[in-house]
Amino acid sequence: MGTEMPVANLEASRVRLEELKATKGRLGRLVGEARKNGENTEELVNEVQRVAGEIKQLQKLVKKQLNQGVTRKKWVPKPVSIPHAIAKQAQSQPITVEPVGAQNLDAAEAYVAGHPGASIWHRPLVSSFIEKTYGHETQFLCASARDGSIVGVLPLVQLKSRLFGNFLVSMPYFNYGGVLADNPEIAAELLTKAEQWRQELQAGHVELRFCQDNTLGLPQRTDKVSFWLSLPSEAADLWDSFQPKLRAQVRRGEREMTEFAIGGEELLDEFYRVFSVNMRDLGTPVYGKGFFRNLLETLNGEAWLAVVKIQGKAVGCAFLTGYRSRMEIPWASTLRNYNHTSINMIMYWKILEFAVQQGFRVFDFGRCSEDAGTYRFKQQWGAEPVKLYWDYLLPEEKALPKLNPKNPKFRVMIAVWQRMPVWLANLIGPHIVKVLP
Repeated sequence: MGTEMPVANLEASRVRLEELKATKGRLGRLVGEARKNGENTEELVNEVQRVAGEIKQLQKLVKKQLNQGVTRKKWVPKPVSIPHAIAKQAQSQPITVEPVGAQNLDAAEAYVAGHPGASIWHRPLVSSFIEKTYGHETQFLCASARDGSIVGVLPLVQLKSRLFGNFLVSMPYFNYGGVLADNPEIAAELLTKAEQWRQELQAGHVELRFCQDNTLGLPQRTDKVSFWLSLPSEAADLWDSFQPKLRAQVRRGEREMTEFAIGGEELLDEFYRVFSVNMRDLGTPVYGKGFFRNLLETLNGEAWLAVVKIQGKAVGCAFLTGYRSRMEIPWASTLRNYNHTSINMIMYWKILEFAVQQGFRVFDFGRCSEDAGTYRFKQQWGAEPVKLYWDYLLPEEKALPKLNPKNPKFRVMIAVWQRMPVWLANLIGPHIVKVLP
């Protein structure tokens, strides 16, 4: 247990101290210029001395606040709890597995809402969003007991193209999906039905996206991770848990930032302007603006856009979702020309503040590869890596799919895309990305 003043008082002193040091440096340069030009420097020198005196007094105050503060335990993030997608409840009734119908759509939504392992992407309305936006074939499989109660679900989407092939995903475009079930036997029934649909469609595989190992005995990929950060009830406690270097980077971004906003469709144009440029720079086809508009509408009240500006220009953006106790950031971008300003640091801090204020208990930074720069970026906030397990239903002896940017097959395409004008990338990209998982 350490000793320190309430964070707000101590942090205010530190911020003021940094401001005074910057002022002293600026005044010192003005004194030098005045002397060089033969001007009177008396007034400037007096101001430098006044600021230096204030700095000295404030340094003493900070030391006193550190040494004589109120004793309290420093908040540290708790280990995250990964909920199980497949429970171990007893099942005495026989079950049937059928695609959801209009008569049990509300019951399916309620089942997802009550399942501890569910994500926002498991919801039937998200499957409907994909079908409406891109016209893909979808099935939302429901396992029902004899009494009519739902005991398991599995959302599936078919992606089919000449370029990338024919396959099923639960869920494409998003980080999570797969089976939700009351027990492994029900999960097996849902997977049997999924395999039947795969064969009917002559699809190459079924991809199931989990954030835990459900020991299904299926071929599996584990090369991706997400990062989850437990959140306190007060943003000041979260701020105090950061390393000094991280706080300094956030303050640097705060000095550069002139505006930050969280909202809805009114921010879509600015969000998309930043997001599409960044995707082009990464060599990745971009979703169309309509994709995000429809998703905001579908997740009404559970999705937000964030935009950060420098001198009136949007230079950073994010798409946020919130479901039950967890806020997720599936997409975020900043313009490369502004990375030196640490604008991404202040954007993420403002988003974390918003998550705490909205009462979320976990913040999900989204997925990345273990060797990527984004891995270290997410880790520095104190977040905990959560390994992702993607299971596959495959024909016998068929290899795991290799639809990822590291595949040599796609390296030339990525290099070409990075040199493409943004307007052309925005025109072509949505037609390509809709068939990419």
